[in-house]
Amino acid sequence: MSNNNATVSLSKKAKNLIPYFIMAAFVFIVQAGALWLSATEYIASQPPLENPESVGYSFYYIIVLLIFTAVMVFMIKKNKTLIIRGVIYFAICMTLFFVFIAIFDKAFGYTYLTLAAALIGSVAFTVLLYKYPEWYVIDAAGLLISIGACAVIGVSLSYMPIIVLMVALLIYDFISVYKTKHMLTLAGGMMKLKLPILFVIPKKWNYSYIEDDFSADEEDNATAAEEEETAGAAAENVPEEARAGSVPEEAGSVEGTGASDGETEIRKRKSDALFMGLGDAVIPTLLVISANHFLAHDGFISVPALFTMAGTFLGFATLMYVVSKGNPQAGLPFLNTGAIFGFLAGVLISGTAVSFSLGF
Repeated sequence: MSNNNATVSLSKKAKNLIPYFIMAAFVFIVQAGALWLSATEYIASQPPLENPESVGYSFYYIIVLLIFTAVMVFMIKKNKTLIIRGVIYFAICMTLFFVFIAIFDKAFGYTYLTLAAALIGSVAFTVLLYKYPEWYVIDAAGLLISIGACAVIGVSLSYMPIIVLMVALLIYDFISVYKTKHMLTLAGGMMKLKLPILFVIPKKWNYSYIEDDFSADEEDNATAAEEEETAGAAAENVPEEARAGSVPEEAGSVEGTGASDGETEIRKRKSDALFMGLGDAVIPTLLVISANHFLAHDGFISVPALFTMAGTFLGFATLMYVVSKGNPQAGLPFLNTGAIFGFLAGVLISGTAVSFSLGF
């Protein structure tokens, strides 16, 4: 009997791990696809930035990101859904257009016909995303968008400014998720609008992203904040000598903030899907593409780029282990750290000559 229970338990654990392996496969597809796309004539022949080694571009991207995030959070709080949708879907359509051009150029050559096909394909896909944002449609779009963004930016910016950008973004991601928490507000607002800015991996095959009600999460968070504030105010009225040692150890196991009888509990809705923002796949992949494009090598991929991929997956495994504990986590501190250390290991092992100039 115990053997049967052990088998069932092991089978259940293996089943629970499937979404994490699928998410890892998505990251690999983004990296492999971006490597292939960056080597296509249309992308590789694009003129690079005036000085791709300048870290000044890193600060430019950071400033743009901060402004964009601030505007989006403001729009979400003001419920300006039409503007948010317009900006996001326009950016998606433009990215898909470049991806389709590169793919069609590789397959059929660059002609007016392939240009028209890329335009029609990108518009049609964007309309499909708007009309029917189911998880598999969003995932397909997410893969194409991530591959395109990584390929275009990776061949335009050298590895040093990308590393500076990655370090800045992992710090920003940590602060915005764990301290200010405005990234959770942004992600929650985007998910509520069903915008395709993330990967969605169902834990159950009957899961529907369209039908998932993310407004329940916002209500839970608001309730938690209100009760935490109430509990804090009540604690201030308790005499200082009565505070120390007056709380039984069992209270530490109660989730949320209890009422006077200790029985009230805040329960967070457990989602039937695993989510990861596209940025968590894109940012470390930028270093993979840049290392492969700007460092001389033989064959399809350079050693530093290959080790950057390996480091990304080491960081991803650590991230998924922490996520499996049940709390939202900032992805870039794990992924970017793994990718950067992987890049450095690849450089040392291969003996590739690199320049770490911080020139502006």
